Amino acid sequence: MKNIKILVAFLMVFMGLTACEEEMEKAMIKQEITANSLNEMSSADYTLTFESRSEVFEEFAWTAPDFGFEASITYTLQMDTAGGSFAKPFSFPTTQALTVSPTVNAVNAALLGMGLDPDVAAEVQFRVMSSVNPNVAPVYTNVVSANVTPYLATFPPIYIIGDAQGWNLGNALEVTSTGPGTYEAAGLFQADGKFRFFATPSWDAEQWGWSFFEGGTVASELASGEDGDSNFLFGGTTGVYKISVNLNAKTITLEEGELPTLFVIGDAQGWNLQAALELTFLGGGKFEGTGTFQDGGYFRFFEKADWAATQYGYSYFDGGTIPAEFTDGGDGDSNFIFAGSTGEYTVSVDLNSKEISLEVATQYPAALYLVGDDQGWSFANSPTFTNLGGGVYEAEGVNFTKESTFRFFEEADNWSDDFGAGFFTGGIDDELAAVGDNDDNFSFVGESGLYTITVSLSDMSIVVEPYSAYPSSLYLVGDDQSWTFANSPVFSSSTPGVFEATGVTFTNGSTFRFFEELDNWSDDFRYAYFTEVSSDLEAAGDNDDNFKFIGTDGAFNITVDLTTKSVQLSQ
Repeated sequence: MKNIKILVAFLMVFMGLTACEEEMEKAMIKQEITANSLNEMSSADYTLTFESRSEVFEEFAWTAPDFGFEASITYTLQMDTAGGSFAKPFSFPTTQALTVSPTVNAVNAALLGMGLDPDVAAEVQFRVMSSVNPNVAPVYTNVVSANVTPYLATFPPIYIIGDAQGWNLGNALEVTSTGPGTYEAAGLFQADGKFRFFATPSWDAEQWGWSFFEGGTVASELASGEDGDSNFLFGGTTGVYKISVNLNAKTITLEEGELPTLFVIGDAQGWNLQAALELTFLGGGKFEGTGTFQDGGYFRFFEKADWAATQYGYSYFDGGTIPAEFTDGGDGDSNFIFAGSTGEYTVSVDLNSKEISLEVATQYPAALYLVGDDQGWSFANSPTFTNLGGGVYEAEGVNFTKESTFRFFEEADNWSDDFGAGFFTGGIDDELAAVGDNDDNFSFVGESGLYTITVSLSDMSIVVEPYSAYPSSLYLVGDDQSWTFANSPVFSSSTPGVFEATGVTFTNGSTFRFFEELDNWSDDFRYAYFTEVSSDLEAAGDNDDNFKFIGTDGAFNITVDLTTKSVQLSQ
């Protein structure tokens, strides 16, 4: 019996070794692999056109190489100019099929990227690389070639100059090219206003007026200006229109629309949609505006003042032209960080060329001080003003005593650079009056108390309102509201700082926090603010210091008392 067991074990080892040898033989690569073959192209000459850009350039087909075993082969079509020797070829996307059909647009873009001139024929070569493993040298087919003439893929814009632009070259509306001789833009058209097209914003540029389009088709809102400049006359209602121009077919279409918009939202705006800085549309993807940029502040651009809108962050402009002050925020939202001094700047943005420029634009002081009787005429006691941008400053909880006098200053301990009552010709609040003294001071003629004061150096106006230490509204936003302000329960408030809501849905494990202003994520009341909370609530322990509901799912009444810093739930 022992000898039989030994014999069986020997046979099993022998069979295992034989199987291994067979597997090794199956995976053995041939020492000499015969290259596969790439079929000749269907033509010797190709002239690419913008109109055919979505069509197939050529269907390339080849045979499969024999690596000596059944392999999973990846194929890459490569392209190079004659004389390039495929030292730095362009590679099209890989495939495991035996054919590939790149589009005219893909080939054209690759040729222009390789430095070929548009509208000039050049000899171009193609081959296929076959790969099975990074550790195995690839196999290349034979080379096939053809003469290929690429087309110009980008075209300069044209411009509209007329009454709506004040016949000002600097205000010319850029009409972006969508192809050879075709253009589109959205812009303001003025009732009974005249205009014409220009190749560049210059009076000496090539121009296209009413006479050029005679025999073509133009929008019904347009007519001849009946003047010596061959202008168009716009007979529609003043407003924004989308205009499409085809100089080849001599056609113009118009349809009512709205101007594109672009906003800056970030730390300088308190991440508040309602405080977003709106830039002015200049045409052709260009926008410009002036606002406050905050040193070390994060921000990005939004198509609309809406969190769900298309956004343009650092990554969008990376590779374009960005001012040195706009650095990479390095966060998941692709924000910029402003690396300059806090102040007013004019920012110009071109979404098409991905260019941003920045200029210092402030004509207002960075800070504002209120000094008078209630401050003991000491700058150190001035209330703290927030610079809202555009020459507007605001301070909350400012103590005013009836008949006290004061004035404003732009620099601490500098008595010469001041703003007295005579400066504010745009209007001042009823609580204020001019003293009429040599220093041009104000007098507070309202009742003594705490006030919010808003000072506009741009409008030369002052607004004074009674101050409340607590917000007038409250929002609860979290998981059960899909983190959307619009889904917040409605709170009522009969006592300042105390808010109540009924029938509020809470789900076990859901997180949330409170906010004092719609769509403003910065002014919030977090878990740590409150000293007394319901037993159904606890700290979520996350970076936003949210609440976490740990009770049973259901509808609850909630009372939030900001005066005692408490949150209570009841059913």
